[in-house]
Amino acid sequence: MTKKKNIILILSDQQRYDTISAYGLNDICKTPHIDALADEGMKFTNAFTSSPICAPSRASVMTGLYPHNHGVIDNFTDIKEGTPLLGECMKDQGYYCGLAGKWHVSATKTPEDCGFNGKPFMGYGFPGSQVFPSLVFNQPPDNSPNYYEEYLKDSGFNIPDVSNGFLGNNPALQIQEMYAKHEGPVESTIEYFVAHEANRLIDEAIEEDKPFLIWANFWGPHSPSIVPEPYYSMYDPKDIKEHPSYKEDFNDKPYGYYLTEKMWGLGDYGWDGFADISSKYYGHCTMIDDMVGLIVDKLKKLGIYEDTIIIYSADHGDCLGAHKLIEKGAFTFDEIYRIPMIVKGLGNKDNNSFVYLQEIMPTLLDVAGMKPSKPVDGESLLPLMLGNERSNNRTEVFGEFHNHFYVSRQRMVRDNKYQFTFNENEKGELYDFINDPYQLNNLCYDEKYSDIKREYIEKLSRHLKESNDPASVWFNRIKEFY
Repeated sequence: MTKKKNIILILSDQQRYDTISAYGLNDICKTPHIDALADEGMKFTNAFTSSPICAPSRASVMTGLYPHNHGVIDNFTDIKEGTPLLGECMKDQGYYCGLAGKWHVSATKTPEDCGFNGKPFMGYGFPGSQVFPSLVFNQPPDNSPNYYEEYLKDSGFNIPDVSNGFLGNNPALQIQEMYAKHEGPVESTIEYFVAHEANRLIDEAIEEDKPFLIWANFWGPHSPSIVPEPYYSMYDPKDIKEHPSYKEDFNDKPYGYYLTEKMWGLGDYGWDGFADISSKYYGHCTMIDDMVGLIVDKLKKLGIYEDTIIIYSADHGDCLGAHKLIEKGAFTFDEIYRIPMIVKGLGNKDNNSFVYLQEIMPTLLDVAGMKPSKPVDGESLLPLMLGNERSNNRTEVFGEFHNHFYVSRQRMVRDNKYQFTFNENEKGELYDFINDPYQLNNLCYDEKYSDIKREYIEKLSRHLKESNDPASVWFNRIKEFY
């Protein structure tokens, strides 16, 4: 019997795909360890999340489903009962399944409930909250103990603090830092803790003499980017050029976009403020890259690197100043929907097919030698990864948003030419990627594009019906009025 491959799935939080230097889209931020995986393996150039916030997208990885089908439509809901789960399915195939770091998959289901061993951080579960004395950001784990704090004590580290944080002068922004300096060695950081936990779980799997699936989840580079030197000062804000969409005026955009920009209150700082935040975000990305290097080194020292598949991706991206916005929310811009996806160990040809984050689930089951027990929203990427197929013949991708800063039932369809976005009770959006790659000019109400708009409305309508999206009913009732 052929020995089953080990699998390391690494998911960062809120990382723009252009911060991975292997994509060649950013000449500042460096990620040499992830680049090495891409050089040895492959990268997908058109990978997308189906939802731009944390729990819905992570639950999609667990289930292979769109959020409206698995039930986690915001950061506070649970996966529907009876839904096949990645961890349980892999365990049934003899895999040791371990979870290191962030969870945020389901409101009350723990990693153990989903088939994974590991130390849970329920909710958003930021380990530094209520640990770093001076930190304002307060999203601690919804469980006790805080395993990061235990790690610090067990490793003999003093509890580190943070300094030089950016809070801004807008009252709405005072609840969290955008970044801060970690006053301690790299080994005392949250990211190092995640890599340490991943390596500990690898040892556990080897002790049990099982092939393994280790899911390592970093909290970064999601704000606050809390990084030590040399990462804190690694990148000069003056070197970060203004994003082409920073000229956004919101005149033809849904009013919620404008309100979100005002809520964050970063506009007063101009691009210099976003460049300052971006420089720490880039440092965070490079630090995570070094943690990936620690996991790779572990595999090589154990002599199992060649027998291990490594997938690196992110749950979604970050506007990071694009359209004068920060983080993510009810806006369907490429900066938050398009994600990195690097695969080492299955093939070495890059692929430009449209693929989804949730297709990691059926792919890993395929690697393990099984198919999902119930239909999923997508297909295994293994034929593309192995180079057996050059294209999955998918012509468009879809996205959905339900609730984050405010409720906004939103659906999107895009291909390489156009994107149409339906916003309930708001303006619709239509963008021409050929002539407007940064999605500045909304053409939804331009008569010259009425036929194209109608074509993409019908694409979206068919998708909603075929994917059993409840939005299909109300979209079809009002689509004729767009």
